[in-house]
Amino acid sequence: MRKIRQRLRAGSAVIEFALTLPILISLTLGVFMMGLTVVRGISVVQVTRDTAQMFARGLNFAYTGNQDVVVRLAAGLGMTRTGGNGVVILSQVMYVGDQQCAAGGFPVGDTRCTNRNWPVIIRRIVIGNASLRQSNFGTPNPSLIGSEGWISQGAYLTDVSTRAVGFLSLIPDMAPGQLAYMVESYFWAPELSLAGMSFGGGVYSRSIF
Repeated sequence: MRKIRQRLRAGSAVIEFALTLPILISLTLGVFMMGLTVVRGISVVQVTRDTAQMFARGLNFAYTGNQDVVVRLAAGLGMTRTGGNGVVILSQVMYVGDQQCAAGGFPVGDTRCTNRNWPVIIRRIVIGNASLRQSNFGTPNPSLIGSEGWISQGAYLTDVSTRAVGFLSLIPDMAPGQLAYMVESYFWAPELSLAGMSFGGGVYSRSIF
């Protein structure tokens, strides 16, 4: 009788273990993936902030040599200058007021200055894999962007595609003519996908100076 009870207990333990094993595996994977996400997130934030500081100080990221600096900052994240697992989007934003419209040949009240009282993107440079993600604040028509990322005065005063939509939620008291330097980064993490399961897949960061 005692042996039968022992066998029943052993059988119950095996069943209980089998039932709880999937939960334990899921928890372990979740903790592991969360750790990877945190580590990657810290790296992405650092890349974004360092790039934004250099951009605001005047470093010209239209040059491939300076773009390689960003690639080196992102070492280990799998980004190349024109592809890979990451994209870094640099935007120079200016708020358009009456003075900016007048400088472009539009007197006060001229409705042709359609971007009056809007923050607009006057420069856009993309490093890495541009197909991964677009800016959260608008994408100017590519035909308007010059070889070094600059958008002509006539275009950013009149073309609505240059508007930095939603940017005033970040800097609500932006003054006419004021400039802001923004860098957005997104890095996709292939290791955050396992056996067809998604654990977020990527990390986004933004920095403004």
